[in-house]
Amino acid sequence: MANVFSVLSVVLLVCTLVKNRKELKEKYLKLHYAQIIGVIISFLITLAIATILIYYVGNWLVSFISFTFLRYAAFFVIIAVVLFFCSSALNRVLTKITKGIL
Repeated sequence: MANVFSVLSVVLLVCTLVKNRKELKEKYLKLHYAQIIGVIISFLITLAIATILIYYVGNWLVSFISFTFLRYAAFFVIIAVVLFFCSSALNRVLTKITKGIL
């Protein structure tokens, strides 16, 4: 089942990129080389922080909950909170790096 979700996620990503390739190309042509490197590094750092927070901190926090349903509910809340804060932080950083282009 996990493989199905992985394949569907990749297909959705590719379809979105193909659909918006013209707009993406125009935006990235406006950026300098250093800005593109900064965007890539910022994305990778945000991805690493979100992964660490969800996997280690999330599992540590839900280990104190014995009821299975509440454990899953708490884990989904943790995922939503981490993704919200990481995406908003990434948005602020990318706006500063690219001077509002992205």
